Amino acid sequence: MKTARLVLAGALLASGYALYAKPAPRPTAPTGKELVTARQAGMDMAAATMILLKNASKSGAPLKTLVFPASGLAKWADVAPALFSENTKGLPSKAKPNVWTDRAGFQAKATDFAKATKALAAAAAAEDKVAFDAALASTGMSCKGCHDTYQVPPAAAKPG
Repeated sequence: MKTARLVLAGALLASGYALYAKPAPRPTAPTGKELVTARQAGMDMAAATMILLKNASKSGAPLKTLVFPASGLAKWADVAPALFSENTKGLPSKAKPNVWTDRAGFQAKATDFAKATKALAAAAAAEDKVAFDAALASTGMSCKGCHDTYQVPPAAAKPG
């Protein structure tokens, strides 16, 4: 009986401690490094989506099958600028410093991209091939316009 009471007391003590102990909370905001990784992954997925949309359009795929990827690209366009927050400035990436020093210009280019992707998704939903192809070209140009201004160009290939 005495042993049972000791075991019960020990169990109660242990369970009380277990209820009190908590894992360390995760910081609420992602780190700058996590944001850079997220935006690089998003840019890769956006490029893959553009290739998919271009090839599907060329091959005559039904536009209704392209609504999902086009809409996903539009969602990405809406949030991409937020991934260039101040705590990512100076971290290793392809972003030029003018992303942060010319914030208004960067935001204007991002807005152009968002508008183009929304038109792309709308054209896919409407199954309007002419509008879709025009919006696809506009989306590609808005990507290029931003990258030409705000992205470090890739290193030149070495001959030989």
